[in-house]
Amino acid sequence: MSSSILDIIDKYLTGITTDEFHRYKSWDNCFQAYSVSRQSEIQVLELAFYLASWGMYRGSSGLLQKNHLIHKGAVDILFSKSSQTLKCNETTEIVMENVKVILSVKDELAKHYSKIYFTKGADKPKPISPTDTLLSKIMLGTLGCVPAYDRYFIDGLKEKKMGHTGFNEASLKELFKFIENNKTEIDQAQELVKKNTQRHYPQMKILDMYFWQIGYDKELKKKKQKKGK
Repeated sequence: MSSSILDIIDKYLTGITTDEFHRYKSWDNCFQAYSVSRQSEIQVLELAFYLASWGMYRGSSGLLQKNHLIHKGAVDILFSKSSQTLKCNETTEIVMENVKVILSVKDELAKHYSKIYFTKGADKPKPISPTDTLLSKIMLGTLGCVPAYDRYFIDGLKEKKMGHTGFNEASLKELFKFIENNKTEIDQAQELVKKNTQRHYPQMKILDMYFWQIGYDKELKKKKQKKGK
């Protein structure tokens, strides 16, 4: 029997509610920093730490070779007029009509990072790779308008038989359809989060938690099965 959206969100929340310093809370800190109308140095710092906490500063990453100011240009983009129309909060959620703007902001962020070169050891300089994972994590942590297309989230999409798994128009439209078809449970999940954390999580953040947890649980199950052999 498959678990409900509410059950899965409740499971994800366990880490947050039992550990005041849990890395998941880096999202809360970053998202809170972007709730203001004017940008400052704090948003650059919060974005950098959130990305580090969410696995984007691994040894192979170009970000690791730079200091936090690499994100200044990205913050400028995120505070632009068009980006701010995507900012989710307690009174505003994005809708299907926002897809083109979402992809436009994604492209702007991709251009920013791909113009920055880094060197590692004796290697030749190469540009930072603006992957779907990096760009979607940035937009989730700052605007709350998309989920983070990382490995576990994508595995969760596959597990639930979603047809599209890339950060693109087709996938976003499919996610909006999912929200429409599961609106009551997603609303209840938002209420559950508010009750447990005193914070509002946008719909796309709920979807991020839901599919990520499914993908993560699938991985744990595989590992247990291997050990049992």
